[in-house]
Amino acid sequence: MKKLVLFLLFTSTGLSQESYLLQINRLSLPIDNKGVLADVSINGKAEDGKLDSIGFLFSAGFFLSGKNNNAVWANAMATSSRIADYQPGNVGSTPYDPRYAVYTLRKGYPLSPYEPFGLSWQKWRYAVEYGADFYDGDGDSIYNPVDLNGDGKWNSNEDAPDLIGDITAWCVYNDGVPSIDRAFQDEEPLGIEIQQTVFAFYDDYPYNNFDARSSTFFVRYKIINTGSVADTFDSVYFGGWADTDLGGANGYGDDLAGCDTLQNSGYVYNDGYDPSFGVNPPAHFVKILQGPYKYIPGETFLDNNTNGEYDEGIDTPLDTAFNFKGEFSGVDTLSGAKNIGMTSFVNYMKSKPIHGDPDDIYQFRNYLKGLESDGNVYNPCSFPYGEVIGGVNCNDINPAYMYSGDPVTQSGWIDIAPWDQRQLVSTGPFTLKTGKPVTIIVAHIVGRGTDSLNSITVSREFSKAIEDFYKTNFTDFVVSVEDGKKEYVPTSFQLYQNYPNPFNPTTNIGFTISDFGLITLKVYDVLGKEVATLVNEDKSAGNYEVEFDASSLPSGVYLYQLQAGDYIKTNKMILLK
Repeated sequence: MKKLVLFLLFTSTGLSQESYLLQINRLSLPIDNKGVLADVSINGKAEDGKLDSIGFLFSAGFFLSGKNNNAVWANAMATSSRIADYQPGNVGSTPYDPRYAVYTLRKGYPLSPYEPFGLSWQKWRYAVEYGADFYDGDGDSIYNPVDLNGDGKWNSNEDAPDLIGDITAWCVYNDGVPSIDRAFQDEEPLGIEIQQTVFAFYDDYPYNNFDARSSTFFVRYKIINTGSVADTFDSVYFGGWADTDLGGANGYGDDLAGCDTLQNSGYVYNDGYDPSFGVNPPAHFVKILQGPYKYIPGETFLDNNTNGEYDEGIDTPLDTAFNFKGEFSGVDTLSGAKNIGMTSFVNYMKSKPIHGDPDDIYQFRNYLKGLESDGNVYNPCSFPYGEVIGGVNCNDINPAYMYSGDPVTQSGWIDIAPWDQRQLVSTGPFTLKTGKPVTIIVAHIVGRGTDSLNSITVSREFSKAIEDFYKTNFTDFVVSVEDGKKEYVPTSFQLYQNYPNPFNPTTNIGFTISDFGLITLKVYDVLGKEVATLVNEDKSAGNYEVEFDASSLPSGVYLYQLQAGDYIKTNKMILLK
């Protein structure tokens, strides 16, 4: 009877939704229940993603490719490239069930159905049934959102849905589209399921250019190999994909692409004045905020039993991978692994015969690996749509990161061909094993400055702020506003991976502390001998970075350790001379 009542509520209240218009701060983003971001119909009207009520994003989604017993496969949700391989629901389900909807939640929203224990919290039971996470306040492993003390407020001993953002929208979809309906008709479903969460955060001052959260939405992809076809898919690459149209339908023909390797981002910006945005069109960054985890012998762990696999209790971990899930659900850690960052960036263009939409799964996979569609390596010295300027030697540029120069300073490899751009920010390779989900978080950041080039600078600053926000598990909070700029105070301790790594002879080490106290940061060799003390003093809460100069040390693996009260964290770095 309870399920029947819930189903009737679900279908009769208008909360059964195949699509949803996420509106928050400066942003408006239509999404649907099969992985499409923008290019979605809302109440019968086609909508794009908007900043300041002007279109900037025609469509976004992802590319995914791997191998099954050395056989290449590829699938995607990239609608403007005519690739749509996913359908609503879990693997093997009926995609037309109205309960495979977009489930939406809000924090601090005063009206039903979004208030604590209201209809959206009750409807989340279906999301949990189909795979969604929840906060298990009473510890019984069952989602049952009940106001135990009757105070009308949520308390920590009570269950709650997976509220990661101030607005959270969840759905589940799978690669079950039949081969006859796919762009690549020789591709069959592989039993891959993706639980997608789109989330964003409110801001009290949404219209100042110093605020990153008011101009960012996040997409969390929890990728699951259900094992219905193969126990393991290897050599997997994931790409955050976007068809950015700055200025909407009338502005797509004057866009340019770029890549910021320090920010794990690709981006699209305008070549100057835009008919819709005017003199200051924005730049749209697509950022790999949390990459997939990977175990690498000799790099992320010492393979003591030489079997090529990480065995807990036997092998020695040298690194840690993280899955940040927000203040309700906490942080998952994987000792002996690391999160991979951006491994390539490619832009391709509509209707370009040698550099356009992929025609088959091999061209598709080549783009994901940072290669030309035919599998050749890009040559920055001769690529027809770009040029290398500012005295940079074109032979020194890593061709896997297209247009990695800086348009602001006019140096490096720069895009010179305004057109209808698609951007693909990739990470990999990694492995998809049955029962071991891989979670990737992509941030879409839209910065609008004083002109098209200044918008790149603003977006970079936003990207740095979003990185800091992520590393505190999305729990930073505002403590002051000065001259329109917000100051964030961390709520947790963090030790970050040094960069560059490997290095010679200097590298930078960043860390975050949440309370005033004695902080030590020391460097050790692999035998545990202390070789340097970088920090040994009282420090206030905040973000810090120090430089380590290893000029006097031999090549090898070194460990650096942060200690702050009871918090101790050790990371590995590699010196190569």
